[in-house]
Amino acid sequence: MDTATNKDKRDKGKTWLEVVVSHAPAAAEAVANFLFENGASGLVQDESAGRDAEWETRAGFGKAQRPEDLPARLDAFLGEIETIFGLNSAPKAEWNEVQTGDWAEKWKEDLAPIEIDDSLVIKPSWCEYASRPGQVVIELDPGMAFGTGRHASTSMCLQEIAAFQRRRELAGLRILDVGTGSGILALACAALGGRGIIAVDIDPETLPVAAANLEANGLADRVFLACAEPRSLRGCFDFILANVTAGVLISMAADLAALAAPGATLVLSGVLLEQAADVEGAFTFHGFQADGRRDDGEWTAMTFILPEGQ
Repeated sequence: MDTATNKDKRDKGKTWLEVVVSHAPAAAEAVANFLFENGASGLVQDESAGRDAEWETRAGFGKAQRPEDLPARLDAFLGEIETIFGLNSAPKAEWNEVQTGDWAEKWKEDLAPIEIDDSLVIKPSWCEYASRPGQVVIELDPGMAFGTGRHASTSMCLQEIAAFQRRRELAGLRILDVGTGSGILALACAALGGRGIIAVDIDPETLPVAAANLEANGLADRVFLACAEPRSLRGCFDFILANVTAGVLISMAADLAALAAPGATLVLSGVLLEQAADVEGAFTFHGFQADGRRDDGEWTAMTFILPEGQ
């Protein structure tokens, strides 16, 4: 289960409007982002509730918090998702009135610290955690930008960061995080010793969230945030992370190859298992060599190396 929220208790004790969206796993982040951008105060995604491998996304709205035409706009958006993700059918939305006084707080009940490995833990600010010697603890509250470490694509990236750091110190490396969202991957790299990290996203609304997360962890001086695409960047990077979607990864393969230093490590995620061969083909075409992958359910994270001399 992956959960996120905007903190807003103004409608506590009143009737809430709840929407339940049934959708394919690939559309999870798109659905969540749309609902938050349109005033959702809390959101819960359950990958076990749906039928036929579908997920359910439930979002709560105080009556004053949603545009009056939101149901129609949501239906139109879900139709667009069908085309964008090549789905067999459009996701479905169902609206209900719910009598609950603390909908906006209930999402917290399912959030607990996540141990990525012995070196790295992600925890919400309201949770207590007794860290072990040498363990880095990052505080990250869910927000409008998706990325709490609970989705398989993000979790596998964090595991790869921790594994890379055990092999090679992050300090002194040139690091790029593409599609930073909440900033969680850049934040993890900074917490594990990285400095001078570049983190970019094409959505300007995510950058204040990432900046706040970095500031809350005392790491704002280690990461430079920018609203940009990889093609607008210059320089060579030793460690590149991109947790987006398979189609976006394929489209930016040439740009990431141009930004990779000889011997660079590239970690790609946001890829469904059936998309892995296409992604691998796009990056090996541009000179990368596959160097392992992690699978979690229907998702995969792939690691590549750009050989010396490329």
